[in-house]
Amino acid sequence: MELKITDDQKYYNQCLEIRKEVFVEEQNVPLEMEVDEYEKESVNILLTLDDRPLGTVRYRDIGDGLIKVERMAVREIARGLHLGQALMNFVHIHAEENGFTRAKLGAQVHAIKFYEKLGYEVSSDEFDDAGIPHKYMERNL
Repeated sequence: MELKITDDQKYYNQCLEIRKEVFVEEQNVPLEMEVDEYEKESVNILLTLDDRPLGTVRYRDIGDGLIKVERMAVREIARGLHLGQALMNFVHIHAEENGFTRAKLGAQVHAIKFYEKLGYEVSSDEFDDAGIPHKYMERNL
């Protein structure tokens, strides 16, 4: 398993393909909502296994030592292998090494238990994002 920070267009395109597969095709999120104005300012992370792209996540600086973790996606064929946990652990380490102290994310309600196991706590009421119920969650890094 290898985790790569996107430092060129090749890795970004692979991240975007995974996101399209998971969010646009599986969850019916409109493409224009999936690809947003934060693409260029986000740190994109690609997880590969034997050079096969299987998962991605991104994060961005939202000020005061806080990052927003977004677009965590693992291809259906690789779910259940703890790749989401590996991606999130990598984000936490990378962000902390770069001076960040806290992380925030908008969790799909069905994934709240996953994020709680990683130390996140719910910090908002339920809200709708792209037709999917979410809650904000936060944790210290």
